[in-house]
Amino acid sequence: MSFLDLTPTWTERPLTDPAVAADVVDLMISLGDRHRGTFSVVLCDPDDHYRATVMVDLPSEFEQLSRPHDTGQLCSDTLRPLIPAVQTAPGTGVILALGRPGPLRSPESDREWADAGTAICQAAGLRLLGFYVAARDGVYQPLVDQSLVDQPTAA
Repeated sequence: MSFLDLTPTWTERPLTDPAVAADVVDLMISLGDRHRGTFSVVLCDPDDHYRATVMVDLPSEFEQLSRPHDTGQLCSDTLRPLIPAVQTAPGTGVILALGRPGPLRSPESDREWADAGTAICQAAGLRLLGFYVAARDGVYQPLVDQSLVDQPTAA
């Protein structure tokens, strides 16, 4: 599965389907974005249909953060300016996606990001539809721990 699997009418499908949501994350976060390190918020209407993506480049040193509170702080700093805008549209659903370099799975770091994003959304009253990680080799949900989009490795 990849963004190539999205149908021309994908914006009419709810992003509560993890396979469709992963394909959308795969579409929105390019390989270059993943290499640089980005944090994305996919905005959905009250019926969970795609509306827009806001992408924030992470500092170049984000991958070297080793203490869990650093991850939470970076996640909070990244989301803080976006939260008031999302709160102005009641019923808006969000998908959070970390685009990062490296292997598909980095369990400890990915889980810290997912836990931090989930806690921030809960505290802000945002409706979180899912948290995804997009790496060089695909997209997966660290809190579900399943690969949703695998990409062929470049030769």
